[in-house]
Amino acid sequence: MRFREPEPEKRHGSHLGAGPPHSPKLKEVPKARELERRLYTFSMFGMPRLPPEDRQHWEIGKGSDSDLTIEMSWKELVPGHKEMSRELCHQQEALWELLTTELTYIKKLKIMTDLLAAGLLNLQRVGLLTEVSVETLFGNVPSLIRAHWRFWEEVLGPTLRKTRASGQPLDPVSLQDGFLAFSQRFQPYVQYCLRVKQTMAYAREQQDNNPLFRAFVQWCEKHKRSGSQMLGDLLIKPHQRITKYPLLLQAVLKKTPEAQTRQALNAMITAVESFLKHINKQVRQGEDQESLVAATQRIGPYEVLEPSSEEMEKNLRPFSNLDLMSPMLGVAPEHTRQLLLEGPVRVKEGREGKLDVYLFLFSDVLLVTKPQRKADKAKVIRPPFMLEKLVCRPLRDPNSFLAIYLTDFQCVSSALIVHCPSATDRARWLDKTQQAQVTLQKLKAEEYVQQKRELLALYRDRDQESLGTRPSTPSPEGSQSSVEGRTSEFCTVIPHLVVTEDTDEDTPSVPDDTSDSGYSTLVPVSPKGSRSSLSQLRPWALRQRPWLTFSALDLRDVTLRPQPPDPQAPQRRSTPVLPGEAIRKGGSLPRGEPPTWSEEEDGTSVGENTVVETLHRARLRGQLPHTPTHTDSAGESPWASSEDEEEEGPRRTPSPRPLRAEDMLRQIRAELASQRIEGIPEPGDSRPPKLTRVQLQRMREPHVIRLDTPLSSSEV
Repeated sequence: MRFREPEPEKRHGSHLGAGPPHSPKLKEVPKARELERRLYTFSMFGMPRLPPEDRQHWEIGKGSDSDLTIEMSWKELVPGHKEMSRELCHQQEALWELLTTELTYIKKLKIMTDLLAAGLLNLQRVGLLTEVSVETLFGNVPSLIRAHWRFWEEVLGPTLRKTRASGQPLDPVSLQDGFLAFSQRFQPYVQYCLRVKQTMAYAREQQDNNPLFRAFVQWCEKHKRSGSQMLGDLLIKPHQRITKYPLLLQAVLKKTPEAQTRQALNAMITAVESFLKHINKQVRQGEDQESLVAATQRIGPYEVLEPSSEEMEKNLRPFSNLDLMSPMLGVAPEHTRQLLLEGPVRVKEGREGKLDVYLFLFSDVLLVTKPQRKADKAKVIRPPFMLEKLVCRPLRDPNSFLAIYLTDFQCVSSALIVHCPSATDRARWLDKTQQAQVTLQKLKAEEYVQQKRELLALYRDRDQESLGTRPSTPSPEGSQSSVEGRTSEFCTVIPHLVVTEDTDEDTPSVPDDTSDSGYSTLVPVSPKGSRSSLSQLRPWALRQRPWLTFSALDLRDVTLRPQPPDPQAPQRRSTPVLPGEAIRKGGSLPRGEPPTWSEEEDGTSVGENTVVETLHRARLRGQLPHTPTHTDSAGESPWASSEDEEEEGPRRTPSPRPLRAEDMLRQIRAELASQRIEGIPEPGDSRPPKLTRVQLQRMREPHVIRLDTPLSSSEV
């Protein structure tokens, strides 16, 4: 394009004053001359710098274009390239192509910002081409340039500088970290690829209908900085470049013999291809959305009923809107409703005659519409047929099939005989409908499974949080049992609440108010000779912290595998079991190791269990008088010995006799539990509260146990 010298201002002004100021042709002429003059100034003196408000967005890497330089060949950087194998040389050639094409692409992107966008913005400052939107024309090209600039500075550039400094061949493994984060680095490509069609259509429209814009684009294409690049070619470059990375990496992989390097390259290719699949998925969803919008614009009012009065019509109006843009029920939101098939047919319902209609088959619904003569839209004349409740059966007529719509009870709601123009059309309708039903069922099944997985993951996270806040007390016995309980296979853990029932009516049930769940504590009874890991851990934990109990929430770690049936029903216990061996029938109290809740923490440690020893000495001296049995609210004695219930023969009234040591100890433990229930608060620290002699005597009134030595027993 030749540019003429600008005419003198005097002549230019006289021309403006020659005609009426409102003449559009005369207005166009001075704008064209002003545009020509401005473009000539840009050619002579360069492109003016953008104003500060536009400079931050459109200027990228200003003054640092010297970093985008590279040697003519990789052989200039590797002095020993003549001694390298042929396969390694081919690998270096492939890597060099990756580097050089990256720099070339960045320079082409900067043509759009430094030449086209900068020139258009400068012209708009003087009132020219203000009708052209720069953002619509170039989209988020500045974001793409910044992403590639960082990719060069952080990934490709360091590899090139390392080769320049060392003289060693280019290392593909050094690019691994950058390509593994490919989706995070080049996220702006998703938005650009979604809008590239609209951008190119906008550019063509402006070039066809706007002569001033066409003149500006022609000037830019002939500029020395453009390299004869057309505007359409520049706009499609990002889409072409992002799809070229897997090909460049595969070329390097083909010439790489080392196993470790090949593994790294395969990982990079997988990361790039995964991001490309994500882009394609987003683009496909956008196209489906546009197609759905175009289809809904062809469907008019929803008139499936003929109201008999104005009042009925007024009440039906709020429910006579069909929104096809709403998401499909039971399907993931990323799946958009699509128009699969459409065409004219004739339908017959009941004994009525045939009616000419137009069918629309979508991904989840079949619409029966009636074309309107005066309007381009078709009105819906039958309720929508959801495909999951639609049954299609071919008839003897080769051109007809029966469409049956079912209710939720699998009963017929309505039926239509559809007459197609030909047998081929009938086969197409039946096949498309069946395929749509299969696809819809598959999508709903996938969404159902996905929701279950998310719910299970949510429960797992909450379970881990609850386990993380629970106090843990390590012990050799507990760790050993936990190791024994582990299995190599994956076990699904689902948090659940265990509710038990007392199988023995005479067994006392004392609620445990120290359970963190608020429910009764379940103590599984294992068969003789076998002890589970939970039962092995329980006695030790109760010895360490006797005021705590195992709650139902602690059973959430039980795996969902079938367990052998328990010969005995689960029972509730509200107080911890005695340390050491269990008390056998008819035997004496054990003299084993002292329990861990002795007064060692206070510095007044004793050598034996004070309560057990005292009871033992009292039993030997015969100082254990008979204590009247307490009665619970149900009229039963919660402290009655289970040994008396197992005696055979007729039940006799027990004669007054001194209580055994076992009964006395059971009463003490029960009353300690009742004291804890009736209002004694839990200690703030980790140590259990201590009982004084006065408190113990008050608990045992009217019978007092005389102790030989001062007693300070921790709560059982």
